[in-house]
Amino acid sequence: MSQIWIIDDEPAICYALKTNLEDERHQVQVFSSAEPAIKALKKQPPDLILLDVRLPGTSGLEVLEKLKVEHPGLPVILMTAFGDLQTAVQAVQGDAFEYLTKPFDLETLMQTVRRALVQRQMRASTTALSQDQTEQPELILGKSTAMQSVYKQIARAAAMDSTLLIEGEEGTGKNLVAVMVHRFSARQNLPMLSTTAIPGKDLEFEIELFGAGRPSSDALQPLRTGLLELAGEGTLLIDEVGAMSLANQLRLIRAIENHSFCRVGDTETKQLRCRILFTSSHSISKLVSEGELDRRLASHLEVFKISLPPLRERPEDIAPMVRKFLQSKTLPHGIQITKPALEELGRRTWPGNVRELKLTIERSALKATGGIIQYEDLPPESRLAGAEGNASESSGELELAVKNWAFEKLQGTPIEGLSNASGVDEGLPGTLYEDFLSAVEPSFLKTVLDHHSGNRAAAASTLGLHRSTLRQKTRRYRLEPDK
Repeated sequence: MSQIWIIDDEPAICYALKTNLEDERHQVQVFSSAEPAIKALKKQPPDLILLDVRLPGTSGLEVLEKLKVEHPGLPVILMTAFGDLQTAVQAVQGDAFEYLTKPFDLETLMQTVRRALVQRQMRASTTALSQDQTEQPELILGKSTAMQSVYKQIARAAAMDSTLLIEGEEGTGKNLVAVMVHRFSARQNLPMLSTTAIPGKDLEFEIELFGAGRPSSDALQPLRTGLLELAGEGTLLIDEVGAMSLANQLRLIRAIENHSFCRVGDTETKQLRCRILFTSSHSISKLVSEGELDRRLASHLEVFKISLPPLRERPEDIAPMVRKFLQSKTLPHGIQITKPALEELGRRTWPGNVRELKLTIERSALKATGGIIQYEDLPPESRLAGAEGNASESSGELELAVKNWAFEKLQGTPIEGLSNASGVDEGLPGTLYEDFLSAVEPSFLKTVLDHHSGNRAAAASTLGLHRSTLRQKTRRYRLEPDK
């Protein structure tokens, strides 16, 4: 239940808005002009204001400007019958949450109200958590323009009930965004479950998702309840949607479209009541073009999508994040960082994004003496970062190592064009290239697989290989990622 004010001089509109808002159990107060509302603000501001632009006396835009200065966190939905460009620009500049032109659909306005209240709740919750370090230590952090846009998207997503895709590079916080969407949705008090498909174990994942019925031929076979059923009316998060087999994707599409499903090996229909969220470290268009994602599922995922910016595109957020991470209970109390060290962190490109930054702070804190992280305490910049100097140095070392390996192997090998004693031109040994691949491929592939925690779909995408090709190579070299 929230406190909502309506500032409008049209009684019919005020009555309609008040009735609908009270139906959703909000407390509503109506003002026919701005002056009484401005006085009431000094006592107790509301959670949301619905504000008409043209009012007797002080205009709605003047009120908006005043609210921007004195109550910057208070969401305002502007309403006007005169939707010109100048008013729209002033609304945006005045930080109005939304700008609606009369006559508007009541359901559209109610959806906007829900989104505004969710965003306000998120801000209040984030402020409370930042003041109480005993609460959840990992938050979605950042005050950059890019992250402000993400916060608005989260608020919109929380007020909706459709499928949702959260897209972003590894380490950007996709799972945390999913948790925040659930936490601020109407399903917040219901279960939130999550799962990740494991390549090569399609049937196991199908049973985990849909459950398994009892075959008529085996009455003793136990029933298995799947996550779609266990989630009830809550939320189910499917991490890395591209890792699902196409067969499981098709089955899930039918469940989403029909709002029902059957357990594996069963014919009894179960209602699909949960909301499904998806994440992906790769663009949907790329997954579709590479045959990793069914086009019909892709169309469902494109309905609403939250795209998380990589850390390198919002360097202004790095310093506040570092200060937040330094307050973690897992680090020594009161640990600090020098200005040169902080500037170095701001210079880096962070291919592992927020996760890499957090781990860097933890590693540096362990090395630091006297409770202060110095420049020298920072680990080397990740070579995946693509910094030109590091890449050049690394390429030079690799080229030298390859030359030395080839030189050793070629010692004593007949030169192409010269015959041996039998007069046969042997040329280079036919296994040299295969020997080279056998020497370098296993450790290279294992490093990439470990980086993706064994997710072959993600590893194949990084390598530019088809998933079946990578599967053949991992079987050939008997590779298993580190657990």
